[in-house]
Amino acid sequence: MVSSMLAKVDKVLARFEDGSMIFFMGLAITLTFTQVVMRYVFDAPLYWAEEVVLYSIIIMSFIGISIGIRMGSHISVNLLDAVVPERHIRILRGGVMILGIAFALALIYFGGQLFLNTLNRGQLSPALRIPVAAIYGIIPLAGLLSLFRYIHALVQLIQHEEQQEAPEENLRAM
Repeated sequence: MVSSMLAKVDKVLARFEDGSMIFFMGLAITLTFTQVVMRYVFDAPLYWAEEVVLYSIIIMSFIGISIGIRMGSHISVNLLDAVVPERHIRILRGGVMILGIAFALALIYFGGQLFLNTLNRGQLSPALRIPVAAIYGIIPLAGLLSLFRYIHALVQLIQHEEQQEAPEENLRAM
């Protein structure tokens, strides 16, 4: 039951992440192209375009953390999989996921502190004059997305382990 609920949330978050990535990548590409044309063809650069492209890249980077976890391409040391005995690989992967959860919690906490401190100061971006806290808000959001991804992966690891142990118990009962 928990697994099916996690799977439904996973689908919704995957659509959000993929859609956000497409939007911000398209925005960055379009604005970069437009900026080049405006600057070199019309000699009238858009003063705010570079800031929007920078913020788009920052947002894509933080959302990319969660996408990387979802796709299983987060940081790992494949050498350990080759060296560690097969029976200990699950423990190793579980440990990695627990470290990932700790990292996600740190992103949530420290990113949230940065967001709130910047919000209280009222700092505005140079060109767009939007609150810088709006950009820093992506840090705790990335932490929440990553936390969900690591918890989901840990639940799947535990359920996969239980499914593998169940047939062995059935054979012993015979």
